[in-house]
Order: sequence, then structure tokens, then C-alpha cells
Amino acid sequence: MAPYHIRKYQDQDREAVMDVFIKGILHHIPSAFFHLLRQPRSFLVLLGGTGALFLGSGSLLLSLLALSGLLVFLWLLARYPFKFYVDHALHTDMKDIKKSYLSDRGSCFWVAESEGQVVGTVCACPAQEALRGKKCMELLHLSVRAEYRGQGIAKSLIQTLLQFAQDQGYDAVVVNALCFNYPAQRVYEKMGFWKSHVAYDSLKWRVVAIPFFYYKYTVPSSL
Repeated sequence: MAPYHIRKYQDQDREAVMDVFIKGILHHIPSAFFHLLRQPRSFLVLLGGTGALFLGSGSLLLSLLALSGLLVFLWLLARYPFKFYVDHALHTDMKDIKKSYLSDRGSCFWVAESEGQVVGTVCACPAQEALRGKKCMELLHLSVRAEYRGQGIAKSLIQTLLQFAQDQGYDAVVVNALCFNYPAQRVYEKMGFWKSHVAYDSLKWRVVAIPFFYYKYTVPSSL
């Protein structure tokens, strides 16, 4: 296992951070596609549609072509919300990381560095929605390069963020995870996060039948 350390983001990290961020989001697309295929409505479209076409036309080739076209359509449908998320982030908070996360003492952006390269990221900012008047922080953009996963880097990044939350006087930390992102769910739960509810983040995610698990962490008092 290669040694690593956690530090704050610097300007020279931008290219590597963008690479980790984008690949970290887009690697979920195959899982999203197979998740979508398992939905009853997808079975209905794939099997019902092609079966009806075969019965109506009697052409197996035409039915197979239609099936291939429907699979491509479902792949693009599953891919859309992830591409949208990346494009939106690159034009908003990730466009200027220093301005978004390092210009206010209540926010921060960290990277994990190993052998001179950035291999992981996480950031924090005040949560948009308060929890019963409590001061809440949101955990965002947690990602680790594929070849460095399983080494405890995600856990170290989260521990750094939780210590920051305590130092800044936050009462709670909130985060969400894709319903099929089991590694992230296990890490959060092992570190004391608890699942508060399940919901669709927006209509885009509802269309592809991908809800999010929402987690909360109660920050211990520093007193």
C-alpha cells in the first residue's frame, strides 16, 4: 500500500482534481444502466416492445435491431443525469474551487496525495437546508482513484472533514449516496453516519429510477 497524506487543495492540483472528480462520477454509469435494466418498466419496454414487433412483422432481425436500439436508448438515459451533474459542477462550484471552498472559513477542499499525485478528493460547505435550526455542513465530491481504493483513503478524507466540522462548530454533517453505491454507504455507516431518508434528488433521477440515501452525522461537541 502506497503511503498518502491529506492536505488542502492548491491551484496546481486543479487538473488532477478534475480528472478524479469526473472519472469518479462517470464510473457509476454502468451500474446505473444495469440498475435501470432491472426495473419492471424496462423489462416491459424491452421484452414487450420487441415481442410485439416480432409478432407483428415476423422478422427476427428487425426485432433484434429494435432491441439493440432500445438498449442504446436506455444506456443514454442512464448516462444523462451523471453527465448533467458533471457539466453543472464544472460551471458552478468546481469552476473556481478556491472561491467556492477556500474563501470562507466554514468551507474547505482537501486532496489525498500519494507518490506525488492527487488520488482522492472531498470538500465541505454549509448545508443549504438547516436541520431544526442546527448548523449543518454538507460533504461533497468524495472520490478516490480506482487503483487506490480499498486503502482507507476515503475514510481518512472523511475523518479530516469531520474534524473540520467539529473545529468549526457545526452540529451535523449531511451527505447523500446513490442507492447502488454500496461501498460509500458502508464507509458512511461505519463512521457513524445514519440513514435519515430515501428520496429522488430531482426529476432526472426519478426518470432513471435512482433514489439517493440521505445520511446524517451528529458532530460531537468540542467543549
